[in-house]
Amino acid sequence: MSDAFPQYRCIGKGFCGTVWTTDNEDAIKREDGGPGRSLTNDYAMHLRIIQGFIQYPPSTSVTIPQCRALIEPINEAWWSSQLPRFPEGFEACRALVSERIPPIPRSASDKIVDRYCVRNQKLASFVKNNREDDDCIVRPLLGRRRNSSSANSIRPTRFFSLRNVQLHVDQMEALGLDVKAYAETMAETLAVIHWGAQVDANDVEFVLAPPRSSSPSSNVFHSDFLGDHTMWILDFDCVRTMTMDEAGVEQACAAFYKNDRFYPRPSGREAADEMLWEVFKKRFLDASNGILGQGNASGALPRKLMDRIEQEGHTRQDK
Repeated sequence: MSDAFPQYRCIGKGFCGTVWTTDNEDAIKREDGGPGRSLTNDYAMHLRIIQGFIQYPPSTSVTIPQCRALIEPINEAWWSSQLPRFPEGFEACRALVSERIPPIPRSASDKIVDRYCVRNQKLASFVKNNREDDDCIVRPLLGRRRNSSSANSIRPTRFFSLRNVQLHVDQMEALGLDVKAYAETMAETLAVIHWGAQVDANDVEFVLAPPRSSSPSSNVFHSDFLGDHTMWILDFDCVRTMTMDEAGVEQACAAFYKNDRFYPRPSGREAADEMLWEVFKKRFLDASNGILGQGNASGALPRKLMDRIEQEGHTRQDK
């Protein structure tokens, strides 16, 4: 393969499949994972959510990757040119082409290594120079704190990777990251997904990564630790449409608790968690009312959803 068409390299693996790219091209998600997942649905929901963003553009720093194309295995023209760029033995399959989320630059990701891999300098040096660790994005978990034993552990780190770095809310607070702004961004994004696109947001991922070069500075978070970044959303293969009624509220509540703990949670164990939940709830309700209005039957759904999430949170806490 010539330098004009470099080999694809894998930058991620999930139950739906594997994700491939080069340094300067779109991402290609192959449908080569477990059963029961569908890139056809991923593609349809991706487009539907993009349309929701177009109709109800959020005011916060959130970005959704552009959705380029769904490639079928029978597309001989595409696969004949692209299949040689995958490792030997790979076959044509359904694939989804979308804008690649840019990785956190090494100037910032090395600081993550220095802070969280401090007990194993040999491993830290390896990660800093490992090609696979160039593909760093950060998963902000506003709904989870580390327990005191893990936060203060002195055991040497045996495994560390810059792919899909998880930052818990206590870590983000310690780094001076704007967790309140992150909570408001997630809340407004969820409002657009639920009431604009009318889907449940099941298993949608939120990550922190650099903005597009064309992003206005007003839509960018500024941080000494991470540098300029925005919040991206991705992975729509488990998303489903929902009705604008009580059944839809139940579906959205179930999806909220199925997802990883990106969102703040009600019934947090610290006062800061409760405050962050209130920030999230207020922005969600304000954004929802801007989409649905308050003078019709559907306008009551956002409040019902927040009440249902809080009820479920108290039930889980009691257990």
